[in-house]
Order: sequence, then C-alpha cells, then structure tokens
Amino acid sequence: MDLGSLRALALDLNFSAHGFDVTVTRPAPDDDPIEARGIWLVPVNDAVPIGSDFTRREPIRVLALKRSEVPTVPKGTGIVAPEKAGDDPVGWRVDGLERQEADHNRVIVRRDTDLDP
Repeated sequence: MDLGSLRALALDLNFSAHGFDVTVTRPAPDDDPIEARGIWLVPVNDAVPIGSDFTRREPIRVLALKRSEVPTVPKGTGIVAPEKAGDDPVGWRVDGLERQEADHNRVIVRRDTDLDP
C-alpha cells in the first residue's frame, strides 16, 4: 500500500488548518519573493531554560515550510510572517536548517527588524 498520497493529504490539511501566510525571499540570484504557508513548530516559551539564570537567552523558533512551495531555504533567507496567529507580520531571518523532510523543511529563524514590512 502506497501511503504517499495519504501523507500529502495530511500535510496539506495541517498547513491549511494551522498554517499562516508568509513571504519568503531567498538570497540573490533566487530573490523573487515567494508567497507560501508556514507553521511554527516550537512555541516561544518552550526553548527558554526554566529555573535558571539564563534569562537573556533568545528562544529558538522553528518554522516549517512546504518544499513544494519553497524548495530551498538557504541560511540568510528573509521571511515575513506573524509571530502568532492574528498578529501583524514581522521580519525573520533563517539561521539554519533544523531538519529536512521529504515534503517540508524545518528552518531555525531569528527575529530581524530590518525585514519588518
């Protein structure tokens, strides 16, 4: 039994239900803006150490992007996306690739106010 079509359906349903609109701008020469959908995978507070003195540590943010919409996401890519559902979009910069799956990329992003719309 081929589960590929079922996996594709589940991915599409997740991005439709839990995703939000993002604009991805890769570094030159592939710097045409791409309209896509994204999903936050790590909530803001989950990456902050609990019960310690590391209060200045910036939370790690991981964003999932469908490879069918954004095939490559190199370090330095700019992304404009809301921090939470319903918020205004703000700027993010890709710091690295957390994991690459067959159908989506999980990228580590950090806040970049230079990219704010």
